Amino acid sequence: MNDSYMYLLVKSILTLVFILGLLGVALYALKRFMKGQAKGKNGAAADPIRVVATSFLGPKKNIAVVEVAGEMLVLGLTPTSITFLSRVEGTEAVEELRKLKDSKRRPFLSILQGGL
Repeated sequence: MNDSYMYLLVKSILTLVFILGLLGVALYALKRFMKGQAKGKNGAAADPIRVVATSFLGPKKNIAVVEVAGEMLVLGLTPTSITFLSRVEGTEAVEELRKLKDSKRRPFLSILQGGL
């Protein structure tokens, strides 16, 4: 009698491990598939809207630089609204923001302090 309970316990544990393994493999495959779908033909992301940088201003208030179809826009974000603040013009500022987007080393506020 005791052996049958042990057999059922081992069988249940092995079934659980097998199912969790299948779930892990499925999630890994899905992640790889989704990453492949996000790339365009030349390896760049296919999404025309990218958040370049964000900065916290206060409770539930942020400022963000967003690249939309090659243009850099500065937006004010609150829980209830998105406000257009400015368009980044000038090739030097746009190139510096693109470098920031690629490297993510320089803080957003230091770019604003340096003069956009």
